[in-house]
Amino acid sequence: MNLLTLGVETSGMIGTVALRRAGQTIESVSLQQAGRRHAQTLIAEVDAMLRRAGVSSQQLNAVAVSIGPGSFTGLRVGVVFAKTLAYAIGCRLVAVDTFRAIAAASPANVSEVFVVSDAQRGDLFVGRYALGDSTSGPTRIGEIAIESSIDFCQRVQQVANSRTNIAISGPAAATVQSALPLTVQVLGSDLHSPKADFVAELGERQALAGEFSDPWQLEPFYLRRSAAEEKADS
Repeated sequence: MNLLTLGVETSGMIGTVALRRAGQTIESVSLQQAGRRHAQTLIAEVDAMLRRAGVSSQQLNAVAVSIGPGSFTGLRVGVVFAKTLAYAIGCRLVAVDTFRAIAAASPANVSEVFVVSDAQRGDLFVGRYALGDSTSGPTRIGEIAIESSIDFCQRVQQVANSRTNIAISGPAAATVQSALPLTVQVLGSDLHSPKADFVAELGERQALAGEFSDPWQLEPFYLRRSAAEEKADS
């Protein structure tokens, strides 16, 4: 099926958007503003990218958006934009696991990857993914959870004792590298952040499988409340 899919990724400091058609990425660009200022350039960048591709927003079949874990403000900007656009033009909305998009960038020699990001207070957000030959992309093993850095490194050591080709990726990968066994590969820093081209790729696959989200119901995936919310309740 010749799907035209827009990918939106705003979970971190550097946001990206990508356009994909029939299994091929047409273009992927970084947003000109960082962090919470994604909203200032998101609409303009998407409009410019569509014009360069010679298509209109009305031709989009799906909008795929990275839903987290990630920056509270960044995720909300991206999700609200994707929901509004999908509703306005009448196309389908696809929610993509941010960590799964990071896992999708892993090299072919990796069979299993742990994706980690900073959860503050010495903790990590952790997702575990099997890669293999699946045509649907990385398969998550269990749920994304919060673990202490110490517990996480011990768990990876246990996994590495019985499996090969294990890797670590994600925004916090470098912070745990020194505590990991040498048999565990820490992927290059250029693979640690999610990118919209992988969000679009996974979104296309999910759309073909009929995995859609309701624009009225979709919310960012937060495992922990923001520091501001917790401070307000203290």
